[in-house]
Amino acid sequence: MENIRNLDYFKSLNDDVMEEVGSLFREEAYEAGENIFLEGDKSKGIYFVLEGTVKVYKSSKDGREQILKLIYPGDSFNDVTVFVKDVNPASADAVTAAKIYILSRENIIDLIYKYPEISLNIIRSMAEKLRYLTSTIEDLSLKHVQERIAKILLLFEGKKLSQKIIADIAGTAREVVSRALKDFASKNIIKLDKRDIIILDKKKLEDLGY
Repeated sequence: MENIRNLDYFKSLNDDVMEEVGSLFREEAYEAGENIFLEGDKSKGIYFVLEGTVKVYKSSKDGREQILKLIYPGDSFNDVTVFVKDVNPASADAVTAAKIYILSRENIIDLIYKYPEISLNIIRSMAEKLRYLTSTIEDLSLKHVQERIAKILLLFEGKKLSQKIIADIAGTAREVVSRALKDFASKNIIKLDKRDIIILDKKKLEDLGY
């Protein structure tokens, strides 16, 4: 039940409703790098991350990826397939080992009819996702690469991000990210500590990214 309380859709619900919701979930586990679903396949429903990190992305014909969003515990993905079309609009992979709950389209719609407060949580969650995607489109269209990388570092401060992940979010090459990070480090804006990126001067990074 505590896992369900941490999911955005079901916050503030009473224990009886929580127990009913919990009985509807199917749990799945994935290893790091394992595919969860592919774009164009029939959707199983809404996915909720309990543990680990998941990336949702689009792929080009030549194999390049554009990460749409990184999903962390408590957040959901593939929501739109419940309300618009039951085909996955993008692909999803586990970045780290991940534990996931799945709730079918039929079950979530039944819950919305029975408990209208859930629909308010869903609207709030989807509005945040729309705001994020709008910001991503703006960044890709209007910001220079270094500005995009600076903003990514700020958005995901404290999270472990590989240079490839940063490149796939920024829509650029890994080598470009490496050069940008070394440049930031030379100006004492960040510190590169093995695989960790530590922000030293948040103000300078904000000036670059926003």
